[in-house]
Amino acid sequence: MPGKTKVGVMCSLHGFPAFPPVGHISLCEVEGRVHSMHAEQADVLLFTNAVASHPRITITRDLLHSSVCREDSRRIFLPVSETLFKKLTNVWYEQGLVEALHVTAEPQDGREVPVVLQVIAAYMLRVISGMNYIRNSFHPHLRESGDKLIAAVSQTRAWPISPVRCLAWHPHCTKLAVAAWDDSVRVYSPGTSITPILKCKSQRAVSCMAWRPFSASQLAVGCEEGVFVWHVDPNSVVTRPSMSCATVLKRPHHSPVTSVTWNPQGDVLLTASAADTAMYVWDVAMEKFVTLRRVGGGGVSLVTWSPDGSKVFAATTGIIFRVWGTSQWLPERWTVVSGHVQAACWSPCGSVLLFATSEEPLIYSLTFSKVDTAFQGDNTSKTALPIVDLTEVEVNEGERVGGVVVSLMWDTRGQHLAVMFKKTDLVAIFLTELHALLQVSPCCLVQGVSGEIPNCISFQQNFGDGACLTIAWSSGRVQYFPLVHSDLKSERNIFQETAISPDCSLQNISLASTFRTM
Repeated sequence: MPGKTKVGVMCSLHGFPAFPPVGHISLCEVEGRVHSMHAEQADVLLFTNAVASHPRITITRDLLHSSVCREDSRRIFLPVSETLFKKLTNVWYEQGLVEALHVTAEPQDGREVPVVLQVIAAYMLRVISGMNYIRNSFHPHLRESGDKLIAAVSQTRAWPISPVRCLAWHPHCTKLAVAAWDDSVRVYSPGTSITPILKCKSQRAVSCMAWRPFSASQLAVGCEEGVFVWHVDPNSVVTRPSMSCATVLKRPHHSPVTSVTWNPQGDVLLTASAADTAMYVWDVAMEKFVTLRRVGGGGVSLVTWSPDGSKVFAATTGIIFRVWGTSQWLPERWTVVSGHVQAACWSPCGSVLLFATSEEPLIYSLTFSKVDTAFQGDNTSKTALPIVDLTEVEVNEGERVGGVVVSLMWDTRGQHLAVMFKKTDLVAIFLTELHALLQVSPCCLVQGVSGEIPNCISFQQNFGDGACLTIAWSSGRVQYFPLVHSDLKSERNIFQETAISPDCSLQNISLASTFRTM
């Protein structure tokens, strides 16, 4: 239920510090001062050593294993003569029934197709089109499918062509998973030259990733096939783990998987697909699941577990979104004016939810109490309040920032909020303070090399010197943008506070405890 935390004065994109000179790129913020250098000489280590041990990452087309579309790969082979039956069989196998019908109804290679077959194929295409129209009328979330559906809801800008499709920091270790355009996942760690590559033929159209808390080795990868939970042994020297190292979780009609999230204890995994109105809560070890389904709103495009474990946010492809209470798995239903919720993030305490829609240049806030009490009357306002106006503004001659949001990220200290936009090429970072009032104020703007656009962003979760925003740019360059403050040094060692072994695995915890409570 909404709590008593209120929202301060609405913030906007006015008031950011001076913009870097032309040709410069933003490097870091140290003690409140933003540093930039000319792109050719840029070196963040001149200002701070906070990311000195971080792996240097650039995802180039030459680095990627060729997984271009079959249509392009066939060009390297000489054409061969095929019978009509063999041609249709190959097309059906590789591209599906509908494409085979198109080839039959409208042959493009001068091949003679019997008129009867052409008429039958054309008739079947009209029937399929009519059925799709009726289906889409009742289920609007199914109007798009496959890559188009992923691109429509992805928090990665220009997902189909982005060199980096997804970033995932481990919650406890300095370990970064990078999903690339060829659907391979590379795992980078400091102090080693070994970079495991997670890839298999059926792992196609990777859209989301999440590391399992309290385990250094398990990574959930959501894709068109379902979810691959990879076991990456941190002590192994193998760079290409086989499929025996992965557990595949999939359900009928639950594809493509567009969002995955672990509960904070790492007991269970929650998966969602923008093409499916159901969410699945998995006990990965047992490969068992519980289905969560509600009518209305369309497929579930985005899910995220609150850091305190008490709530789950679930956005749909329609105007409806829900916040589930995990104690009894009952949802509260909310609606937006238009579009759908594109991005959302929780405060570290789990009491505040920030979200942005696909059509408005605004960030909204919802506040929840820790515990339901008798002092919360039925007249408590259940309204999402706008806290940041992101209307596009000009910050430099010809340089603009703002508009509709693609991605929101809140650092684990609750002091920095990063925003990536759909059409402008700067990343905006805001300062946030969460006390009696949620206060948001401008911090800095991050600019890349000329011609680069930001594709995806993520905060490092175990950064001890403040906050570290990771940005994957359209050139394939992965940038660390540290926001360093001397008074934000790590106050405690998580490995001493919790029963974690050296390989980051939790000791004496029941993996099925949360699963049994549902």
